[in-house]
Amino acid sequence: MPSLLVLYDGDRVETRKFPGRLRGLAWDHDGSSLTLAGNGGRALKIQDGNDGVRLDTGTTHNLRSVSVDPIDNTAFVVGNAGTIIAINADGSSIKMDPPTSENLRAVRWNADGATALIARNNGTLFKYTEHGLETINGGRANLRGISWRKKTEEALITSNCFAEEFIPSPNLFLFDGRKNSLKPVSEGRSDLIGVDWNPNVGVAIVVGYDVVWHNGFIGRFDASGLSPVEFQGAQVYPTSVRWDPSGRAAAIATCIARLQSGQGRVILWNGETFREIYRNEDFFFSNIAWSPVGFKLAAIASSEARTFDS
Repeated sequence: MPSLLVLYDGDRVETRKFPGRLRGLAWDHDGSSLTLAGNGGRALKIQDGNDGVRLDTGTTHNLRSVSVDPIDNTAFVVGNAGTIIAINADGSSIKMDPPTSENLRAVRWNADGATALIARNNGTLFKYTEHGLETINGGRANLRGISWRKKTEEALITSNCFAEEFIPSPNLFLFDGRKNSLKPVSEGRSDLIGVDWNPNVGVAIVVGYDVVWHNGFIGRFDASGLSPVEFQGAQVYPTSVRWDPSGRAAAIATCIARLQSGQGRVILWNGETFREIYRNEDFFFSNIAWSPVGFKLAAIASSEARTFDS
């Protein structure tokens, strides 16, 4: 069950294989290192081209998502069975004890490192500050992705479009940090998975796929709501999206729903056209991230990755 790290610097693509399944990744605040996390409690720190220094997470649960505090470089890693681990810059770690044993799918720090949001299955969001964890209710289905809007206390949260027993659910929520509330802002038959606000304008890109027709979905969210972006989406399953620091290019990564249903791709969108920079028939992407400094892109893929389990 190998994993593949794909790196892109604007000119060329470099790939590196790792044993086991890695799911999440995040750059540190100056773009000098990457933290990766995956199954069996495994976490690695890659710096200066090394093979990856193993980090002590103190768990064997599968880890799904990583976000690095932009101020002090503390990496929050979340995963199955309510796992939340803070890994300090010196490599020491602290395991938190949240009031849940649900699988946690995503974590994201805000720009000033004061607040992190953690999305979990069954519609609940956690807000973390120096005062600890706070539960934010209001979702229904599995929450999938998080993106803070720059210089605000707002974040977009993506969700599956059906809860248990095919109960319809909003698939996109707006979190208001002043009110600690989740407000639904879109419904439909697409599972929305990845989301990212443009750092310079009030526009976010949201990605996922139509669960009925299995067509990929890429949408633009702004003050007027969510609208689709036209692209060739048949049997394409976008799972992750990130804008580069300049806000000029959005990178979109794809996965598959089942074997022989698509490819793992990395695509760049400049607001008008799409350009594929990488494709693989055997490895499928769960996460993608731009370095905060320079033009450096990293994406993590696995032969075992599937859209429902990203």
